[in-house]
Amino acid sequence: MSLKSELAPKGLDFTNNSSFVMSDKYCTILTVISYPRLIGEGYLSNLTSMPGIKLVIRHLPVPFSSLQKMINKQVADLRQRYQEENDKTNKEKYRQDIESLEYFVSQLAASQTRIFDFQMHILVMADSKEELETKKVTLKNYLEAMDMRAIPLRFEQEKILKSMLPIFPKTREVADLESRIGTPIPSNTIAAMYPFIFDSIKDEGLSTLLGVDFSGGVILFNQFLFQLRKENNRNNANLIILGTSGSGKSTSAKLILRGHIRNDYQIVAIDPEGELEEMTRLYDGNFVDLGKGGEFGMINPLEIVIDADEEEIKQGLGYTVLTKSLQFLKAFMRYYDPSITEDLLTLFSEVVQDTYKRFGIDFNTDFSKLTSEDYPTFSDVYATIKGRLSQYIDKTNEQDIMERLEIKIRPLTNELKYYFDGHTTITGNTHFIVFNIKEFMNSEVNVRNALFFNVLKYAWSLCLNKNENTVLSVDEAHVLLGANNTLGADFLAQVQRRARKYNTGSIIITQQPSDFCDPAVITQGKAIFDNASYYLVMGLKKQAVEDLSLLIDLNDNEKESIKRYSQGEALFVCGNRRVRMNVMVTREELESFGEGGGL
Repeated sequence: MSLKSELAPKGLDFTNNSSFVMSDKYCTILTVISYPRLIGEGYLSNLTSMPGIKLVIRHLPVPFSSLQKMINKQVADLRQRYQEENDKTNKEKYRQDIESLEYFVSQLAASQTRIFDFQMHILVMADSKEELETKKVTLKNYLEAMDMRAIPLRFEQEKILKSMLPIFPKTREVADLESRIGTPIPSNTIAAMYPFIFDSIKDEGLSTLLGVDFSGGVILFNQFLFQLRKENNRNNANLIILGTSGSGKSTSAKLILRGHIRNDYQIVAIDPEGELEEMTRLYDGNFVDLGKGGEFGMINPLEIVIDADEEEIKQGLGYTVLTKSLQFLKAFMRYYDPSITEDLLTLFSEVVQDTYKRFGIDFNTDFSKLTSEDYPTFSDVYATIKGRLSQYIDKTNEQDIMERLEIKIRPLTNELKYYFDGHTTITGNTHFIVFNIKEFMNSEVNVRNALFFNVLKYAWSLCLNKNENTVLSVDEAHVLLGANNTLGADFLAQVQRRARKYNTGSIIITQQPSDFCDPAVITQGKAIFDNASYYLVMGLKKQAVEDLSLLIDLNDNEKESIKRYSQGEALFVCGNRRVRMNVMVTREELESFGEGGGL
């Protein structure tokens, strides 16, 4: 028996003009006649995994001169149709097609990219006629979703099959068919369409199964991989998750946090929606409800965080601790009252320093020995202001400024005292601590932003133990970049930059990249994104995608894909690797997340 007889089908029946029978299978061949304007790497990979589907592609080189003549003819034809067309919609379509072809030729001439005559056939096989029709409809719908169109060429099924299989001699009829159905496509586009792509990520160490890529490869993600080995652009543990509401970003964040909890990392999370409450209870964490304020959850803005590097302190630069705290308080006041003027801020800083001195705190203080009860509160600051005012005899400019400052500070000690005026009351388990700020997210914008910033400062103070890995999760992070508060934006950027020194990995979650690229804070916004090794970009609306492209590099295909992502789909930028993936969660994982969000 010859090799040819082994490869050949047992029987062929081409009685039907748009399908045929091959051995015991009912078959049809769909020929692709229309392709999308933009494609991404591995664009066709999903087709190869469909049961009963065989994909055959051919590409033959086309001389540029021949291609140019052909395109010029097409452009001339389109221009004539454009002139004769009365329907505005069709007319606009012709105009876009003309522009696309002209741009195509100019790009080819500039890049000298090789052009190929590209042909794609899809063989569909089934056990019955009914199954064949069902598969054909499903495949057509799938292709249409990919902006592709395919049809069975009537009366040409036998010729196409012979062109696909090497066992048949190439006749003149087959050669004529092949010359009629090709589409000119650049070589780099053909390479991107090649369907056999496997781009899985399998990080060693304590990894989380994040999902699968579009080829079915698993994504095993270790956010702290930099501690095990060096890899290009994976030199820290900072992650940014972006996506519109309902895209799956909250579920993705919980999936990663759950993995870190199981790895016994310290978790510090700011939770604006109360989504982590059930998860916190399940894993014996400390769920601090700051919305109630007072004894239920108070963070004193005047309590000082010691985050100066040991090297700086050894060099006699311990004063940076108090200096940074004064800068923080200025940023806090800008959030609390965006209209506050520089003269008020300057005087406020002096008043705070005077208040610290009354409590024995100055630039030479050993802050490591102080407890929460050793720090002043805003009532003490207000008392300093009232004391200074009582000393004025004659009306002066300073007195005027002091009176205005008194008006600014007074509400902090009255109607807002349960949020801002008191010693820090956080106790209990701090190995997994969640700050619930849902209650005050609906407060006045200035109060909300000041509270959010204050919580971040304290949360950061819990991330400074170099002896263990810590994860700082900040949801709704765009709040910190609002009101053109460059000091607040700079604080978040510093958290990103300094996190690695303390073996901390940040997870910043936002649905508004626009706030990061606002002209007032674009420098800090870029710094925040530049200091991240990972981006998980889920579905975003058109404008958000354009805003994001100002912060990270996105090609045209990625931009278009992100706009069309369904729930759970994402572009995962992992160092130098860029993977389109689906976030996958088990039923057990979903149950552990609780009711506050999930795919």
